[in-house]
Amino acid sequence: MTAGAYVLLAVLLLSGAFGIYRKLSDGKLREEIVLPKQGLAEHLHLHHDHAPRVTFLQFSSHFCQPCRVTTKILDEVTNSFPDICHIELDVVEHLDLVKTYGINRTPTTLIIDNEGTVHFRAVGVPKKSEVAHAVAQLA
Repeated sequence: MTAGAYVLLAVLLLSGAFGIYRKLSDGKLREEIVLPKQGLAEHLHLHHDHAPRVTFLQFSSHFCQPCRVTTKILDEVTNSFPDICHIELDVVEHLDLVKTYGINRTPTTLIIDNEGTVHFRAVGVPKKSEVAHAVAQLA
């Protein structure tokens, strides 16, 4: 085999491995405790009298098709449980929060308690059952 064939084979193997990794990791809820950041509670209105027990903070963009699917899933879960709020933010309009929470791609969903602590993060389209289970843990 020539050197070019080895390079081509390496590229194919690496891209295939990356594809498998993305397929397995996309949408998985990862447990992650991030203490409240300054100003987030005020931004999400968590200090009001009727503050939600759980908030879905979804980072999206206008051209993102998976963001639309994520919105639908989160709205379904929001309608199934009391005291849950779903907030969808455009990454372009909220670059401060994008930087603060290390948002690298859309959709990214943070599941936050009423104190402003992030408990879970999903990058990609989350599974409805996993989101509902996370809400049940926090509620």
